[in-house]
Amino acid sequence: CMRHKIDSFKTLPADAMPERVVQYLYKGNKVYYVAMHCCDFYNEVYDDNCKMMGAPDGGFNGRGNGKLPGCFDEATNEKLIWSKPK
Repeated sequence: CMRHKIDSFKTLPADAMPERVVQYLYKGNKVYYVAMHCCDFYNEVYDDNCKMMGAPDGGFNGRGNGKLPGCFDEATNEKLIWSKPK
């Protein structure tokens, strides 16, 4: 399902397209961190079924939506799976 989400990103205007998608292992499961194009937007984390789990960072205060505190302390095996074309 993340491949479909990435394909949908490719149809967006360049200034609205996320910057990258990074896969991690988080609490034993694959998750996908979607880094948005600007700091005012939440950077979202999705599970392997493309259900949004939360936003560990980003937004106006830079601290996300509070649903994944400590996410980056527990996430391992970082793997870049897509980045916006330059």
